Amino acid sequence: MSISNNSINDGDDLTPAENDEVDGDAINLDNDGQFDGEKSKLITDRQQLKESREKIAKMEMELKMAKLELENQQERMGEQQEFDENTELEKQLHETTTKSECFSQLHNDQKKILEKISEFEKQQKEQTKATADQLSKILEKISEFEKQREEQSKASADQFSKIMEKITELEKQHENMPKATSDQFSKVQNDQSLFFFRQNYWDANVCHKNLEIIDDKSLTVHHKGNDYDWSSVFAKHPILLDNNSSNLFYYEISVKNNIGWVFFGFAFKQHIKLDWVIENCGTYGYENDGEIWINKQRKGIKAEHSYGVGDTVGIGVNSATRQIIFTKNGLRLDSFNDFFVAPRFADDSLHPFVSLCNFDEKIEANFGPNFKFDLTTL
Repeated sequence: MSISNNSINDGDDLTPAENDEVDGDAINLDNDGQFDGEKSKLITDRQQLKESREKIAKMEMELKMAKLELENQQERMGEQQEFDENTELEKQLHETTTKSECFSQLHNDQKKILEKISEFEKQQKEQTKATADQLSKILEKISEFEKQREEQSKASADQFSKIMEKITELEKQHENMPKATSDQFSKVQNDQSLFFFRQNYWDANVCHKNLEIIDDKSLTVHHKGNDYDWSSVFAKHPILLDNNSSNLFYYEISVKNNIGWVFFGFAFKQHIKLDWVIENCGTYGYENDGEIWINKQRKGIKAEHSYGVGDTVGIGVNSATRQIIFTKNGLRLDSFNDFFVAPRFADDSLHPFVSLCNFDEKIEANFGPNFKFDLTTL
């Protein structure tokens, strides 16, 4: 009998026929007494076969476990690789997002810089235009000043020419005058300042808060306060009365905007007041309703002497006789002449002033020498 490897199993795996065959062989060996050695060997081989099958089963189990472990490791490696790939993708996505944000920030910064450059260029153009406009205005003012200077020079020349003509006329009359009259004429002839002109202007330091001086020459005054609120401003330089001089001090105002009351004239220093000047003693003025005020007294209202927007009115005083005259639009108001002689004070200095009563009233002063009234007619 022979046993192949394909038929070797452990005792539990042998079929009943195989077990009977083995048992029969063993019985035959016992009976014959010849196969004791083979029996022992068969038992040993069977035992070894069983152990071998157990080892094979164990190895198969270990192989199966190793295969399962390998599959698990491969699965874990796949998951790790996928995780690594996802991590790398996330990293790349983060880097891309960061770069995109940086690019966007850079773009915004560039946009802001361009906007600032554009704004700066715009401001530079506006400043250049403003500078050009200011330069143009300055040139216009210079041209206007030169024109006014020429007009004043021409007016002064005309007035001087008229004075010389008057002197010539007096010289012609001089031959027939009595000696006393001749002496008086000589005094007038030798007086080189028949009319006194001084560069004068409104003084911002002696000005009511409701008034504003609004031009470069400080000649135009505007009322910016409430209605029915008398407010006054005085000229910078007073007039000094001198009994030894026959100078005539004179100035005019032109009404630019009048919706209420205007009052102008002279006031002695001790009676300077920034609100209601009319009521003061030592005040001599001409109101726009045609009324003359002398030392707090009204000297009558004449409708034909009232003035308003577009009119030019004036006031003058002779330093020797102290006689005060008034004019309107180049004509002397002769009907008032007998009333007005300024009294004497310790400080004989008269201050030109103007008073405005209502909001938005405006006047412009003229302190000479180019007046509407012809002083040579006096």
